[in-house]
Amino acid sequence: MSHEISSSRTLHRLIYASRQAFAADMNPDDEIDALIRASIRNNRAASITGLLLVHDGWFVQTLEGPAEAVMTTYQRILNDPRHRESRVVSAGPASGREFGDWNMCARRFSAADDAILDTLAQRQAFDPAKLTDRSALRLLKAVRGIQDRTALSA
Repeated sequence: MSHEISSSRTLHRLIYASRQAFAADMNPDDEIDALIRASIRNNRAASITGLLLVHDGWFVQTLEGPAEAVMTTYQRILNDPRHRESRVVSAGPASGREFGDWNMCARRFSAADDAILDTLAQRQAFDPAKLTDRSALRLLKAVRGIQDRTALSA
């Protein structure tokens, strides 16, 4: 697992997983929509790109951009009560943006999408707590591919 700190001029990528935590009086769909809208606005301003996967009570996200901006964004996530048990899967310098076209794409998987996740996880249950740096990036890149194909067919 990689956890290097990039210099301020280096492109940095951080992947984390966290459990969703919503108060009983909150509508999870409304909260996720609000979170995505705020993320898009904040990430554009900070030159951060990335992808957020929302599934089965989890967030799995990659953030790419200047190291200081990525770390500031992740600190904001750690302070957000809608996230709990956050765990950095990988962090460090990146040679290029994997999600450069996404200022914050979000994908919510339905039960019908479980087959995709099962295949990516090699038939294991979806468990972001067990993601490695390589498996997390592979998962998010696959989700990016699904998003790209869905957008093209729309």
